[in-house]
Amino acid sequence: MTLVKPLRAIAVLFAFSLTACGETNSPVESETGGLSLSGARQATVDASAAVAYLDQVNARLAARGANIRIAYAEYVTGDPEAHAAGQIVFANDRELRFPSRWVPFDPVRERDETLSYVVYQPLAVANGSIDAEPPIDAALSTWEDVTCSQLDIVKVPDTGVFPSAVLGGDFSVADIIDLGFLPGTYFDTFLGDGASTTVLGVTFTAIWVDDDTGEPTDFDGNGHDDTALAEVWYNDDFAWSTTEEDDTTDIETVAFHENGHALGLGHYGKVFGTFANLKLHVAPRAAMNAFIFGTLRGPLGTDNAAYCGLYGSWPS
Repeated sequence: MTLVKPLRAIAVLFAFSLTACGETNSPVESETGGLSLSGARQATVDASAAVAYLDQVNARLAARGANIRIAYAEYVTGDPEAHAAGQIVFANDRELRFPSRWVPFDPVRERDETLSYVVYQPLAVANGSIDAEPPIDAALSTWEDVTCSQLDIVKVPDTGVFPSAVLGGDFSVADIIDLGFLPGTYFDTFLGDGASTTVLGVTFTAIWVDDDTGEPTDFDGNGHDDTALAEVWYNDDFAWSTTEEDDTTDIETVAFHENGHALGLGHYGKVFGTFANLKLHVAPRAAMNAFIFGTLRGPLGTDNAAYCGLYGSWPS
């Protein structure tokens, strides 16, 4: 199998909608944190429309001769007025082996046992003035520093090439692409009406497919599809900060969560409401909860356990 070099970058906004189907969360263990549910509204997304659009994205990738397909997307919510938590959206669910896994010494990526990431600098500016690159770097550095693992996460320089696989760019520059801050209209288009007011960030994960059959690969025979790349977006319609200011969302917290998805981690914990006191709760508390509950820039117990389960023996 050979990696087909993608076409030159084209920054095009494709019209599409993304949908969600539910994800099963772990049982409630304890009750922590709280956000107001006063005036709560149910946020909804149209799963069939979303999957249909991502099927179109995958058709475009196939037409380009690229041997990757968008497999799923995971998003996190952060609006306390929206009674909805982030979900996982499947775009290519012919196989029952999700989520996928990164493969050390992947024969298609033609890299070593490290994972690389790039921050696309033209979009690494939140709200028009906040340099988001340092907190994104810090988030990935925190994941790399989890003590159970020898995984190296290496930053590569932004060369100015538009690196989005979802939007038709040259995705060969890195394994993890932190594309940056996009207008909320992109989130409404990709995730359904209203996503611009509820979704803080989304991570798209692509898998390798066989050149001849088009079926997902499993190079290491572990029963999971092989991750080809991950692409992270942040919603610029929210008010962001790097200093935990009131009425803002902490960039590093969301970058830590979304890049956790990029590394293969899913959502943990049950999000539930207690309407007697109009509070939203999560159990157990984790950086990878499907709802952002304030600032959390590092892993808690469940996050550590999941990360170590994936990377404790990396690269063997």
